[in-house]
Amino acid sequence: MSISALPAQHSPSVSYRFVVPRTATAPRIVRDLVATLVALYGHEDIVEHLKVCVSEVVTNAYQHTRTAQITVDVSLGTDNVTVWVDDGRPGWLPRVPRSEPPWHDESGRGLYLVSRMSDALNVGVSHEGAPRLGFSIGYEGAA
Repeated sequence: MSISALPAQHSPSVSYRFVVPRTATAPRIVRDLVATLVALYGHEDIVEHLKVCVSEVVTNAYQHTRTAQITVDVSLGTDNVTVWVDDGRPGWLPRVPRSEPPWHDESGRGLYLVSRMSDALNVGVSHEGAPRLGFSIGYEGAA
């Protein structure tokens, strides 16, 4: 695993990058790292929602890829924390459910949960052109 601070880009924020091996323990490791980081910056009020959301997006990367590493970028801005997960899947973007999946569906609940617990759930492309999944949670309390 590697950890690095990213330079703030035109905003008074601080950013970190975590690169973890794609293992079954990756969601827990990243969840705990991000929760500790956000708590150290004084935003304990969002830690529980943040932990669920981080676990779900990293689990999504673990379950649906065969990549060797998962990259997680965390930006602590003035109003919110934003997390992006890049799993190296070229050309594949997850479909975010617009409504709660039927009870009999075997998948799809994780991203639905993130969409309900965060202020924004985003699917985008990194600077390198790789697809990635992200979310933001405001500091004034969880969604």
